[in-house]
Amino acid sequence: MKTLKLSAQLTPAEEGGYIVYCPELDITTEGDNLEEAIEMLKDAAIGYIEVVGINNIPYFANNTIKKEVEITLSE
Repeated sequence: MKTLKLSAQLTPAEEGGYIVYCPELDITTEGDNLEEAIEMLKDAAIGYIEVVGINNIPYFANNTIKKEVEITLSE
């Protein structure tokens, strides 16, 4: 069993509830509240990874080098 850490970016939806986006997998789902939105993301992520395969996702591919980069934006 492998544990992955994913990001959950939550945005209030206009019609209520929350839209949740995972940048590592580039998937989006939604839920009626924060907890449901996160659970929906977990379910979507597991399904996505089962179909695509972990090594076919660039963010998690074994040969991918990950670095944090800072940029400065002019206002």
